[in-house]
Amino acid sequence: MRAVWRGSLSFGLVTFPVRLFAATREHGFRFHQVHRGDGGRIRHRRVCEVCGEEVALVDVVKGYEVADGRLVLFEDEDFDGLPVPSGRTIEVVQFARADEVDPVLLDRSFYLEPERAAVVSYGLLREALERVPRVAVVRVAIRRREVLAVVRPRGRVLVLQTLLWPDEVREPGFGFLEESGVAPGASEVRVAASLVDSMTAPFDPGVFSDKYRDAVAGLIEAKAAGAEIPVSRAPEETGGGVDLMSALRRSLERVRSGRSPSGGDGVVPEGREE
Repeated sequence: MRAVWRGSLSFGLVTFPVRLFAATREHGFRFHQVHRGDGGRIRHRRVCEVCGEEVALVDVVKGYEVADGRLVLFEDEDFDGLPVPSGRTIEVVQFARADEVDPVLLDRSFYLEPERAAVVSYGLLREALERVPRVAVVRVAIRRREVLAVVRPRGRVLVLQTLLWPDEVREPGFGFLEESGVAPGASEVRVAASLVDSMTAPFDPGVFSDKYRDAVAGLIEAKAAGAEIPVSRAPEETGGGVDLMSALRRSLERVRSGRSPSGGDGVVPEGREE
Protein backbone atom coordinates (compact mmCIF):
# COMPACT_ATOMS: atom_id res chain seq x y z
CA MET A 1 0.00 0.00 0.00
CA ARG A 2 1.10 3.56 -0.67
CA ALA A 3 0.66 6.25 1.98
CA VAL A 4 -1.79 8.99 0.95
CA TRP A 5 -0.82 11.33 3.80
CA ARG A 6 2.11 11.78 6.21
CA GLY A 7 2.17 13.86 9.37
CA SER A 8 1.59 13.63 13.11
CA LEU A 9 -1.25 12.81 15.46
CA SER A 10 -1.58 15.04 18.51
CA PHE A 11 -3.66 14.49 21.66
CA GLY A 12 -2.91 16.65 24.67
CA LEU A 13 0.85 17.12 24.79
CA VAL A 14 1.51 13.77 23.13
CA THR A 15 2.46 13.97 19.45
CA PHE A 16 3.75 11.14 17.27
CA PRO A 17 4.30 10.68 13.51
CA VAL A 18 1.84 8.60 11.47
CA ARG A 19 0.92 7.78 7.90
CA LEU A 20 -2.52 7.30 6.34
CA PHE A 21 -3.38 4.45 3.99
CA ALA A 22 -6.69 3.96 2.19
CA ALA A 23 -8.56 1.23 4.09
CA THR A 24 -11.00 0.36 1.30
CA ARG A 25 -10.98 -0.22 -2.43
CA GLU A 26 -13.59 -0.78 -5.11
CA HIS A 27 -13.63 -4.12 -6.90
CA GLY A 28 -15.77 -3.39 -9.90
CA PHE A 29 -14.88 -3.67 -13.57
CA ARG A 30 -13.60 -0.70 -15.57
CA PHE A 31 -15.25 -0.50 -18.97
CA HIS A 32 -14.15 1.81 -21.80
CA GLN A 33 -16.42 3.67 -24.17
CA VAL A 34 -15.60 2.45 -27.68
CA HIS A 35 -16.92 2.79 -31.23
CA ARG A 36 -19.18 -0.20 -32.00
CA GLY A 37 -18.02 -0.23 -35.63
CA ASP A 38 -14.26 -0.59 -35.16
CA GLY A 39 -13.63 -0.81 -31.40
CA GLY A 40 -11.76 2.49 -31.26
CA ARG A 41 -11.61 4.25 -27.90
CA ILE A 42 -13.87 7.29 -27.49
CA ARG A 43 -11.92 10.30 -26.22
CA HIS A 44 -13.53 13.26 -24.49
CA ARG A 45 -12.12 16.66 -25.37
CA ARG A 46 -12.29 19.93 -23.44
CA VAL A 47 -14.24 22.16 -25.84
CA CYS A 48 -15.30 25.72 -25.02
CA GLU A 49 -19.04 26.18 -25.52
CA VAL A 50 -18.51 29.86 -26.46
CA CYS A 51 -15.83 29.71 -29.17
CA GLY A 52 -16.06 26.00 -29.97
CA GLU A 53 -12.29 25.52 -29.73
CA GLU A 54 -10.53 22.71 -27.88
CA VAL A 55 -8.89 24.11 -24.72
CA ALA A 56 -5.52 22.98 -23.38
CA LEU A 57 -5.44 22.02 -19.70
CA VAL A 58 -3.06 24.91 -18.95
CA ASP A 59 -5.79 27.33 -20.04
CA VAL A 60 -8.51 25.84 -17.81
CA VAL A 61 -9.33 27.75 -14.61
CA LYS A 62 -12.03 27.45 -11.95
CA GLY A 63 -15.21 29.48 -12.35
CA TYR A 64 -18.10 30.12 -9.95
CA GLU A 65 -21.45 31.63 -10.93
CA VAL A 66 -22.65 34.08 -8.28
CA ALA A 67 -26.28 34.94 -7.49
CA ASP A 68 -26.56 37.72 -10.09
CA GLY A 69 -25.40 35.38 -12.89
CA ARG A 70 -21.85 36.73 -13.23
CA LEU A 71 -19.04 34.19 -13.59
CA VAL A 72 -16.10 34.77 -11.25
CA LEU A 73 -12.78 33.23 -12.32
CA PHE A 74 -10.16 31.88 -9.89
CA GLU A 75 -6.52 31.02 -10.39
CA ASP A 76 -4.79 28.39 -8.22
CA GLU A 77 -2.84 31.08 -6.34
CA ASP A 78 -6.10 32.76 -5.29
CA PHE A 79 -6.60 29.96 -2.77
CA ASP A 80 -3.12 30.18 -1.24
CA GLY A 81 -4.11 32.80 1.36
CA LEU A 82 -7.09 30.89 2.75
CA PRO A 83 -6.94 29.88 6.44
CA VAL A 84 -6.16 26.20 5.88
CA PRO A 85 -4.99 24.39 9.04
CA SER A 86 -1.66 22.62 9.14
CA GLY A 87 -1.71 19.85 6.61
CA ARG A 88 0.61 17.75 8.72
CA THR A 89 -1.24 17.37 12.02
CA ILE A 90 -4.21 15.24 13.05
CA GLU A 91 -5.42 17.23 16.06
CA VAL A 92 -7.61 15.50 18.64
CA VAL A 93 -10.17 18.10 19.73
CA GLN A 94 -12.23 15.85 22.02
CA PHE A 95 -13.25 12.27 22.79
CA ALA A 96 -16.80 10.92 22.48
CA ARG A 97 -18.85 7.74 22.71
CA ALA A 98 -19.04 5.90 19.40
CA ASP A 99 -22.84 5.79 19.48
CA GLU A 100 -22.92 9.60 19.53
CA VAL A 101 -21.51 9.70 15.99
CA ASP A 102 -24.40 9.34 13.53
CA PRO A 103 -23.37 6.64 10.98
CA VAL A 104 -24.80 8.78 8.14
CA LEU A 105 -21.91 11.20 8.73
CA LEU A 106 -19.22 8.57 8.10
CA ASP A 107 -17.40 9.01 4.79
CA ARG A 108 -14.01 7.46 3.92
CA SER A 109 -11.82 5.18 6.03
CA PHE A 110 -8.02 5.19 6.37
CA TYR A 111 -5.61 3.02 8.33
CA LEU A 112 -3.19 4.86 10.60
CA GLU A 113 0.35 3.46 10.73
CA PRO A 114 2.89 4.82 13.23
CA GLU A 115 6.48 5.49 12.34
CA ARG A 116 8.80 2.97 14.00
CA ALA A 117 9.76 5.36 16.80
CA ALA A 118 6.10 6.05 17.63
CA VAL A 119 4.81 2.49 18.14
CA VAL A 120 4.53 2.87 21.93
CA SER A 121 2.58 6.16 21.75
CA TYR A 122 0.36 4.71 19.02
CA GLY A 123 -0.38 1.63 21.11
CA LEU A 124 -1.10 3.80 24.14
CA LEU A 125 -3.84 5.72 22.32
CA ARG A 126 -5.32 2.55 20.81
CA GLU A 127 -5.52 0.75 24.15
CA ALA A 128 -6.90 3.82 25.92
CA LEU A 129 -9.70 4.13 23.34
CA GLU A 130 -10.51 0.43 23.75
CA ARG A 131 -10.56 0.54 27.54
CA VAL A 132 -12.75 3.63 28.00
CA PRO A 133 -14.26 2.99 25.27
CA ARG A 134 -14.30 6.16 23.17
CA VAL A 135 -13.49 7.53 19.73
CA ALA A 136 -11.22 10.50 19.15
CA VAL A 137 -12.79 13.43 17.28
CA VAL A 138 -10.09 15.06 15.17
CA ARG A 139 -9.48 17.83 12.67
CA VAL A 140 -7.14 17.27 9.74
CA ALA A 141 -6.42 18.88 6.38
CA ILE A 142 -6.56 16.43 3.46
CA ARG A 143 -5.93 17.77 -0.05
CA ARG A 144 -5.99 21.35 1.25
CA ARG A 145 -9.44 20.96 2.76
CA GLU A 146 -10.12 20.71 6.48
CA VAL A 147 -12.23 17.72 7.46
CA LEU A 148 -13.69 16.44 10.68
CA ALA A 149 -12.96 12.80 11.44
CA VAL A 150 -12.99 10.17 14.16
CA VAL A 151 -10.17 7.83 15.11
CA ARG A 152 -11.22 4.44 16.48
CA PRO A 153 -9.55 1.09 17.20
CA ARG A 154 -10.02 -1.74 14.72
CA GLY A 155 -8.24 -4.82 15.94
CA ARG A 156 -4.58 -3.91 16.50
CA VAL A 157 -4.68 -0.74 14.40
CA LEU A 158 -6.30 2.68 14.50
CA VAL A 159 -8.68 3.73 11.75
CA LEU A 160 -9.43 7.33 10.80
CA GLN A 161 -12.91 7.85 9.33
CA THR A 162 -13.64 11.21 7.75
CA LEU A 163 -17.02 12.77 8.48
CA LEU A 164 -19.40 14.84 6.42
CA TRP A 165 -20.18 18.27 7.83
CA PRO A 166 -23.70 18.45 9.32
CA ASP A 167 -24.97 20.77 6.58
CA GLU A 168 -23.93 18.18 3.96
CA VAL A 169 -26.58 15.77 5.23
CA ARG A 170 -30.03 16.29 3.74
CA GLU A 171 -33.12 16.39 5.93
CA PRO A 172 -35.72 13.71 5.10
CA GLY A 173 -38.59 15.99 4.11
CA PHE A 174 -41.00 13.24 3.09
CA GLY A 175 -44.73 13.81 3.03
CA PHE A 176 -45.64 10.62 4.89
CA LEU A 177 -43.86 11.94 8.00
CA GLU A 178 -46.61 14.53 8.38
CA GLU A 179 -49.47 12.08 7.92
CA SER A 180 -51.43 10.70 10.84
CA GLY A 181 -53.31 7.44 11.23
CA VAL A 182 -50.82 5.34 9.23
CA ALA A 183 -48.96 3.75 12.16
CA PRO A 184 -48.80 -0.08 12.21
CA GLY A 185 -50.93 -1.92 14.73
CA ALA A 186 -49.59 -3.50 17.90
CA SER A 187 -50.09 -7.04 16.59
CA GLU A 188 -48.14 -6.32 13.39
CA VAL A 189 -45.32 -4.79 15.41
CA ARG A 190 -45.20 -7.85 17.69
CA VAL A 191 -44.96 -10.30 14.77
CA ALA A 192 -42.43 -8.08 12.96
CA ALA A 193 -40.30 -7.99 16.12
CA SER A 194 -40.44 -11.78 16.28
CA LEU A 195 -39.31 -11.97 12.65
CA VAL A 196 -36.43 -9.58 13.35
CA ASP A 197 -35.40 -11.63 16.40
CA SER A 198 -35.58 -14.91 14.45
CA MET A 199 -33.39 -13.53 11.67
CA THR A 200 -30.81 -12.04 14.06
CA ALA A 201 -27.28 -13.50 13.97
CA PRO A 202 -23.72 -12.24 14.53
CA PHE A 203 -22.77 -10.14 11.51
CA ASP A 204 -20.02 -11.70 9.38
CA PRO A 205 -19.54 -9.88 6.05
CA GLY A 206 -17.37 -12.77 4.85
CA VAL A 207 -20.43 -14.97 4.27
CA PHE A 208 -21.81 -12.55 1.68
CA SER A 209 -20.64 -12.13 -1.91
CA ASP A 210 -21.13 -9.58 -4.66
CA LYS A 211 -23.46 -11.57 -6.91
CA TYR A 212 -23.68 -8.80 -9.49
CA ARG A 213 -19.88 -8.62 -9.82
CA ASP A 214 -19.68 -12.41 -10.15
CA ALA A 215 -22.35 -12.28 -12.87
CA VAL A 216 -20.47 -9.52 -14.74
CA ALA A 217 -17.26 -11.59 -14.52
CA GLY A 218 -19.12 -14.53 -16.04
CA LEU A 219 -20.55 -12.30 -18.75
CA ILE A 220 -17.07 -10.99 -19.65
CA GLU A 221 -15.69 -14.54 -19.78
CA ALA A 222 -18.56 -15.74 -21.98
CA LYS A 223 -18.27 -12.76 -24.34
CA ALA A 224 -14.49 -13.21 -24.61
CA ALA A 225 -15.05 -16.87 -25.53
CA GLY A 226 -17.55 -15.90 -28.22
CA ALA A 227 -20.53 -17.51 -26.50
CA GLU A 228 -24.07 -16.42 -27.31
CA ILE A 229 -25.60 -14.46 -24.43
CA PRO A 230 -29.29 -15.28 -23.85
CA VAL A 231 -31.63 -12.33 -23.40
CA SER A 232 -33.32 -12.45 -20.00
CA ARG A 233 -36.67 -10.91 -19.22
CA ALA A 234 -37.32 -8.84 -16.15
CA PRO A 235 -39.74 -10.53 -13.73
CA GLU A 236 -43.28 -9.25 -13.93
CA GLU A 237 -44.44 -7.09 -11.05
CA THR A 238 -47.12 -8.49 -8.81
CA GLY A 239 -50.17 -6.49 -7.86
CA GLY A 240 -50.61 -4.61 -4.61
CA GLY A 241 -53.01 -5.33 -1.80
CA VAL A 242 -50.72 -7.69 0.14
CA ASP A 243 -52.05 -8.53 3.58
CA LEU A 244 -49.33 -7.26 5.93
CA MET A 245 -50.02 -9.63 8.82
CA SER A 246 -50.26 -12.61 6.48
CA ALA A 247 -46.93 -11.74 4.84
CA LEU A 248 -45.27 -11.34 8.25
CA ARG A 249 -46.53 -14.70 9.50
CA ARG A 250 -45.50 -16.51 6.31
CA SER A 251 -42.04 -14.90 6.55
CA LEU A 252 -41.71 -16.05 10.17
CA GLU A 253 -42.74 -19.58 9.20
CA ARG A 254 -40.14 -19.67 6.43
CA VAL A 255 -37.35 -18.56 8.79
CA ARG A 256 -38.23 -21.16 11.41
CA SER A 257 -38.38 -23.90 8.80
CA GLY A 258 -34.86 -23.07 7.63
CA ARG A 259 -35.77 -21.20 4.46
CA SER A 260 -35.04 -17.62 3.47
CA PRO A 261 -37.93 -15.25 4.27
CA SER A 262 -37.75 -14.05 0.65
CA GLY A 263 -38.41 -17.54 -0.67
CA GLY A 264 -34.87 -18.78 -1.46
CA ASP A 265 -32.49 -20.89 0.54
CA GLY A 266 -30.83 -19.08 3.39
CA VAL A 267 -28.87 -19.51 6.58
CA VAL A 268 -31.13 -19.19 9.58
CA PRO A 269 -29.87 -18.50 13.12
CA GLU A 270 -30.55 -21.24 15.62
CA GLY A 271 -32.09 -20.98 19.03
CA ARG A 272 -34.50 -18.13 18.32
CA GLU A 273 -38.04 -18.37 19.63
CA GLU A 274 -40.97 -15.98 19.66
